Amino acid sequence: MKAKIIKYGVALLIILGLSLFVLTQVLGQKTVYKPRPAYDKTGFIENENYSEDEITLENTRFKLTLQTEDTNFELLDKVTNQIWYSTPKHDTLIIPADARELFVLYYERKIEASKMVSINDESIKYKNYQFRVKDNQLEVLYEVGGKHNLMMSDLPRQIGKETFERLILEPLEEKGQTDSTIRRQLGFLKAQFNYVENDKRYYLKELTSQDSIDIVYNLIFNESLYTYDQYIEDSITYGFETSKQLPYFEFSVTYQLTSKGLEVRLNNDSIVESEDFPIAYIDLLPFFGSGNLNDEGFTVLPDGSGVYIDHNNQKYNTVGYEKRIYGSDMSVGTAHQIKPSSGERLSFAMYGYAKNDYGFINVIKEGDHMTTLKAGFLTESSSGVYVHKIPYANYRYFIRERDAFIFQSSTSSQRVTSWSIDYNKDDFVFEYQFIEESNLTYYDMVNAYQTHLVDLYQLEEITKQKQLHVTLLGGYLEKKYFLGFPYTSVEALTSTKGVRQIKDDLIDLGIDQFDMTYQGFSNNGVKPSAYLETDYNKNITSRKALEKLVKDLNKEEIDLFLEFSTTFAYTDQHINVKKDVTENIFHKPVYRYPYDEATLLADKSKTISYVLNTSAQNRVFSNVIKTSNRLGATHISLTDFGQSFASNLNKKETMFRNEIAANQMSMMNRLEDKSVQLRNPNQYLIGQASQILDLSLKGTMHPIVDFDIPFIPLVLNGYMDFAGNSVNMDDSKSIHWHLLKAIETGASLQFSFTAEETTKLVKTEYNYLISTYYKYWLEDLNTMMTTLDDLNILNQKVINHQVLNPQGSIVEVTYRDGKTIRINYETESYVVMP
Repeated sequence: MKAKIIKYGVALLIILGLSLFVLTQVLGQKTVYKPRPAYDKTGFIENENYSEDEITLENTRFKLTLQTEDTNFELLDKVTNQIWYSTPKHDTLIIPADARELFVLYYERKIEASKMVSINDESIKYKNYQFRVKDNQLEVLYEVGGKHNLMMSDLPRQIGKETFERLILEPLEEKGQTDSTIRRQLGFLKAQFNYVENDKRYYLKELTSQDSIDIVYNLIFNESLYTYDQYIEDSITYGFETSKQLPYFEFSVTYQLTSKGLEVRLNNDSIVESEDFPIAYIDLLPFFGSGNLNDEGFTVLPDGSGVYIDHNNQKYNTVGYEKRIYGSDMSVGTAHQIKPSSGERLSFAMYGYAKNDYGFINVIKEGDHMTTLKAGFLTESSSGVYVHKIPYANYRYFIRERDAFIFQSSTSSQRVTSWSIDYNKDDFVFEYQFIEESNLTYYDMVNAYQTHLVDLYQLEEITKQKQLHVTLLGGYLEKKYFLGFPYTSVEALTSTKGVRQIKDDLIDLGIDQFDMTYQGFSNNGVKPSAYLETDYNKNITSRKALEKLVKDLNKEEIDLFLEFSTTFAYTDQHINVKKDVTENIFHKPVYRYPYDEATLLADKSKTISYVLNTSAQNRVFSNVIKTSNRLGATHISLTDFGQSFASNLNKKETMFRNEIAANQMSMMNRLEDKSVQLRNPNQYLIGQASQILDLSLKGTMHPIVDFDIPFIPLVLNGYMDFAGNSVNMDDSKSIHWHLLKAIETGASLQFSFTAEETTKLVKTEYNYLISTYYKYWLEDLNTMMTTLDDLNILNQKVINHQVLNPQGSIVEVTYRDGKTIRINYETESYVVMP
């Protein structure tokens, strides 16, 4: 029995120790707030001192009128004669409270979810805001929260006799001799305190009116010698509760008219928060321009290729759309243990909104990396009938990153939140760009956004686009045994000899307009170790053989892109995990295992991949430059660069997504003398890419979405050489679907090939490559290429696109030469219209 008690006792101590360790790890990340420098408020005028009812900004096309009573505004477009409101309107009914919000702030809490603060309730209601008009800009500074009214807890409920008489009564009696107001109020004060002789102290009665509390507070703290420090001392001595600190925030927003519309800036330097109440994120103008029950319209989101939401689609009670721009952060959440997102990524920082034949696009100009895009319907009903149906789209701007840990005991669990020690310091700037055309279609938004990107990245129309991109898979690691002992060996899927064979067979088919990407040519193959060094594997190629291949293909005018992995490193070969791998908010390295659909868990029997930090990625780029220069290669492909984020949330060296993106752009500048191919990159890198592979040609069918549209491919059409996913590796779509998408969008075709048969991969972790043996696909490839040649649409720019049925499955595309093609995805067929 004694042994059992000792055994259980030891076990309990171990459990308690582990629990304490975990709790310390989580709660130990408590934010140490570093306040921003004081914001320059020169020129601000408090609302109560502002004499005008309206503030107006105006240029040749637009006029903004802001009401000083509540800071709501309207924007007149003089060209279209349309008025756009900051919050929805209704002729007879009161708009729901949520839809009347101009801004909504959320602050962090350790145990619970972020807490919402209404700017209407905590700032505008009390007229706590200021204005500054300068250089045709209007800035509104909101003072949010804090103590609006005094309460009983703000008063000392017990005071010692000597203190009460010396610090309160005597000074007030002296002032009362010359001040009749104080003399009159002093009598009221004395009546509110009862003296108890046995306790030698005064007790404050319960005050029921706000005026009574205000009078007593003013006399004690403003007119007498009693101080806040004395109040705290008395609370400790006599044990009464003191007033609690309430959350208080400040932030300012600047409005400026542009030639295209309205620019809105959240001024980060203006933000005031506290260590106890740090801001998580802010929703900005969530209902600007929104329609209501009797309005027509639609929303376009650049999710994947793009999605379309009809404002009268009867999906009003569907869960709202909410997705982080540029994808989720790999450093947030235990992503190595959960199922990866099955939807497409939101790779472009914009959305489009149409109401009653007119509309706008909203483009982010600064701060896109720290932003979430939201869309949905806000409804209100009476007796089962909708009285409000407000379709909205807006941005949520993150001030800091957060993560959570589930603290588990034997009987319950508790979600404990931790947030980044540092905060995002960038302004958030977006611009509503209004489209002049009436009877607005999503293709008008395509043109508007295309113009924006062309101006932003100085894109030029391409005159020649390759119709085919071939990705060649170099090698893989095969598990073998020697005398019963396991070891791994690098085996070839496509050696340099195989590259030449595939090239020759394509030319024999009459296909001569193609380029090639060599993936997995070194560093253990298609799941490469870190490219901090380049290790050639003799079964695939040697440096000398690869150098000759590059030279020979250059002579034949075939571009060979050498592909490098820059973000992920498979295994810890070449890396120091502590120094080279990104850390999450709990100071743990960020890594991934393939996800197992059968067990719903990470499959740790397969190769681990680590996420390299910025410092390590920079060194990878140095090696990429060194390797390509030695080989005489001018064409580079980056497998995973610019398509995902992993913030470094180590509290000593915090790097948010915006800083990661800035570093990525700087790294790309190092390759300015190369032709760089990227795979489905985020928007901010397209200006530095020569080609894009794996571009999304479909959108996420979120429950609120009606159908997907090729919005982004149409935006890039004519300005970027791009291809969708490899036809033969996308088992979710047929060959005919890929052909139709190429016709619809002007995309090139992409195939992934191996020169060796792939049956040997069936029982390996590389079985996802089983459909890549090139000889099985030559006939289909030739048929697709012949079809595209016969249509004569290569290098033709798309000039119009429209959906012809409610399901979005029948579309019509028009090319610059006037050719119109109708495509039916239900029957996977097309017809050239007469």
